[in-house]
Amino acid sequence: MDDVSFLVQETMRLSEKRLMGEIEDGEETWEPMFLESVEPAPQAPGLFFHLEQTGGTFIIRTLASENLAVDQELISAHPEEYPTLRLINDGGVQLKKLKWFELNSFSEAEVVHQRVGQRRFPRREEEVCNLSDPGFSWWLEKHPHGFSLYSKMGLLKDGLVRLGPLADGQLAPHRWNDLIQLLSHLPLKLDVRAENNRFVMSTDSEKWLLEEFLRVFTRGQISDDLQSVFRLLGKKGVNEGLLSTCWYFLQEVAAVRRFWLEIEDQLNY
Repeated sequence: MDDVSFLVQETMRLSEKRLMGEIEDGEETWEPMFLESVEPAPQAPGLFFHLEQTGGTFIIRTLASENLAVDQELISAHPEEYPTLRLINDGGVQLKKLKWFELNSFSEAEVVHQRVGQRRFPRREEEVCNLSDPGFSWWLEKHPHGFSLYSKMGLLKDGLVRLGPLADGQLAPHRWNDLIQLLSHLPLKLDVRAENNRFVMSTDSEKWLLEEFLRVFTRGQISDDLQSVFRLLGKKGVNEGLLSTCWYFLQEVAAVRRFWLEIEDQLNY
């Protein structure tokens, strides 16, 4: 609800009360309460989020939305009905803290919500990451001819890139094995293997495909070229269930990565 709509509704409410004899002329003493100015959300699925920072940790309050624009009006009008966003405290309603992030589908929004919503994270994970507490992030290590992807990191090494909580660490090895099986159908010279909590991809000749997967894990982007690879595999008669499982896995990882990059930007403000 915008300011004009609020004023119209309030004026109509008072007019009705006056007609019903519930108030006399001059009795009304209301003062208009203008909503805090927030960036208008698009007519698209996505995620509302609110960062709570305390000391060296932060919590991401999230709400998945099928239509950001519609839900933004509802939240603005009745923030008390969305307690998980924590927009109301002793200082009143703080709608300016509410941000939104557009995603490709409501299912992506739900995945991101499940991965990061209402969870507490340390700002400097590397300071608490060890063998007994391997942390929440995935980590990327580049090699001269490829890369290694870790779903857990017990001992930090130089040159690692922290990616955030891209997917469940226990589920990841299964999806990596699915990717290995899928990529074996390509007539390309790829070395792809999974070892414990590590996924390795390397090649001397197919650097373009390495870059496509790196784009997914580092930037959260799935290019048209990578989509073409999946279409090609479909035409080759690869099991449809395997194709779908790998495709949705990469989509979910990409969605979480894009959102995590946004969170990192917000933390650096």
